[in-house]
Amino acid sequence: MSRDPGKGVVVSAERIRILVIDDDAGVTAVVQAALECGGYEVLVASSGGAGLELAFTRHPHLILLDVIMPGMDGYQVCRELQFGYTKDIPVVFLTGRAELGDMKEARRVGASGYITKPFHVDQLLASIRDLLRDASTFEDDITGLPTLSQVQVEVQRKLFDHTQLGILYVTLEGVPFLEQTQGFEVVDEVFRAVGGSLVEARGHLLRDEDFVSVSSLGNAFLVVLSPARKRGFIDHEDLLTVSRRLQSQLVESLRAELGSSLLDKIGMYVGHARLTQSPKVRFRRALLEAIDAATRTIQLERSDAQLRLDRQLENILLQRLISCVYQPIVRLDSYDVVGYELLARGPENTELHWPDALFEHARHRGRVTDLDRVCRLAATRASSLLSSECLRFINTEPVSLFFHSRGQDSVQEFIDTTPPELRRLTVMEITESAIIEDFDHMRGVVQRLRDEGFMIAIDDAGAGYSGLRTMVEIDADFIKLDISLTRDIETSAAKQRLFTTLRDFCEGGEIKLVAEGIETRAQLDVLRALGVDCGQGYLFAYPGSPIPLQRNIRPSDERVQAGPLGPGVSLS
Repeated sequence: MSRDPGKGVVVSAERIRILVIDDDAGVTAVVQAALECGGYEVLVASSGGAGLELAFTRHPHLILLDVIMPGMDGYQVCRELQFGYTKDIPVVFLTGRAELGDMKEARRVGASGYITKPFHVDQLLASIRDLLRDASTFEDDITGLPTLSQVQVEVQRKLFDHTQLGILYVTLEGVPFLEQTQGFEVVDEVFRAVGGSLVEARGHLLRDEDFVSVSSLGNAFLVVLSPARKRGFIDHEDLLTVSRRLQSQLVESLRAELGSSLLDKIGMYVGHARLTQSPKVRFRRALLEAIDAATRTIQLERSDAQLRLDRQLENILLQRLISCVYQPIVRLDSYDVVGYELLARGPENTELHWPDALFEHARHRGRVTDLDRVCRLAATRASSLLSSECLRFINTEPVSLFFHSRGQDSVQEFIDTTPPELRRLTVMEITESAIIEDFDHMRGVVQRLRDEGFMIAIDDAGAGYSGLRTMVEIDADFIKLDISLTRDIETSAAKQRLFTTLRDFCEGGEIKLVAEGIETRAQLDVLRALGVDCGQGYLFAYPGSPIPLQRNIRPSDERVQAGPLGPGVSLS
């Protein structure tokens, strides 16, 4: 393995090695030439004994083996390969013996394939590609890290030398939901960041010589560690300490690289276990059992974490420990401040400080309605501190107002706690990312709020379930387009056409169009050229407190360097 300085990850520095064991020099020459043209590194042995020596010393990824050879025949060689760290190397018999009994004997001694002579070179290469693909011997195309099968020979050798290794199993939860809501590009960025952070742990948290491999396995990564130099075994307490430190370091580095709100959408856990050599158990089976043991430690940690978060959430709801920060919404033609969106935050220095983590846990516990109520009351209090020239944009979960059995009470409570003079300055943001089935009821609630002086905005438009019908059914004052539509708009003709269509729709209904998530000058220039009314994003200001007092906020001169979502998402 070698380090790619451009990516900061571990990549393979070697070609796939194939060992050819055959006493027929003519056949060997043809096979070697074909394999080398296919990009493989080829090792050649003319006898069974020489082939076994190369298998144990050069660690090939696949072996092509003749049956009839002087001295030790192919069946004997294959039996010998079934011991030690060579027992999981795929073996393909390449022979002139085509009887059914010969094929059965090959399977019985552990062969993975059987090719009869004479053979076509294309057939041979296709069979090899199939075997290598099935064994997953390639690099992961997202992280650049080697897959488990690509390094399993090295890991087997380490296990053979030490009899016991340590396993750290890093799992990511919530990836399918993240992919559905943010797209596969964001998921790929998460995986690349995790892989890079694991590699950066080498040399300080993990020893260079102990860190054997990192392999991406679906939604997980694997770290294999050798024992301490003075001991032939892995101490459980040492393994536990390393796993906890690694988890803490991963969270810190990813929060800095990806942003808190994105990291809060996924769960990250590091499990640990010991991998012990057994002459009776295949390496892959032993490894799977070790991963299963590591997963059980994760389950125990997750249970403890859930209990801790449950207590934090209950305390937040009971004590109403929600504060607000403010992010401006500006006119794109003049940069005058139209108003501020009030964004909820949990208590500082807690796991539920960021709104995504806070609402995700509340959703998991069925407490979204209670949390949304506390957030609306906090926003009402915070909005009273703004000047009378500013609108107040307050986000709400639709289920709390439209679908919950206490929805009418929630609406009335919000009306009663908002002073009459502030109602005409308050914009209720209704997120589109919820399934709305009863539009008649929804229109009734919206009309009730309008009768009291409130304005209405559709939030996250273009990223939800209800789509255009929500825009048609709700006579909104503002339509806020989701950040996913703003991202890359400078290079997407389709997104520019969509903005143009929605701009025309809004102009006809006297609706203000707001582009969320503006982070670059290029995005801003396109949006201004398209005639979009208002914008919001890091290019103007991060969410903050105390309240910004500027009446005019011009865009930053520098490109915003934030994570895919950054630290200031709204409470929905």
